Amino acid sequence: MLRNRLKNMDLRITELADYMQVSRPTMYKFIEYYENSSFDLINRKTLKLFNYIVENELAGKKNVINYILNNLVELKEMGDGEEKDFIKSMKKFIVSNPESKKSKFIEYCVLKNTFDDIIYYLMEIKDLLNKRKLMDDEAESLKMYKEFLIKIEEFNKRKGE
Repeated sequence: MLRNRLKNMDLRITELADYMQVSRPTMYKFIEYYENSSFDLINRKTLKLFNYIVENELAGKKNVINYILNNLVELKEMGDGEEKDFIKSMKKFIVSNPESKKSKFIEYCVLKNTFDDIIYYLMEIKDLLNKRKLMDDEAESLKMYKEFLIKIEEFNKRKGE
């Protein structure tokens, strides 16, 4: 029953394991224990999640992820308060805007590495974007970004037509 619910909501067990901070084999064991009613063998947080999934038939993937983020995942010690504040604000944004393009993109970037090269490039040039006077090599670094913005504008115009 639980396995079918996860499949129907397109929630991969690997994803679920990542969100719950357990290994994939452990998640498979927990699912098996749940389906065999061996609830005492499942950690408390995971059991709570499984109950939520089974008891809320209309819940979808986004609801489950929001439930995990709001109720089950604790922010571990991450160093200074600035990092914690950043993670909390990012979590708040995603939970408040689960269907936004930005939230979906953040989720995708966390789960996949498809855009890593682009993200690294953007992080390299981010400080240059606010700089008034650029050296020649800095201007060259921004050239590709400016060309990309023009392409995006053209794309948006075509899409809007």
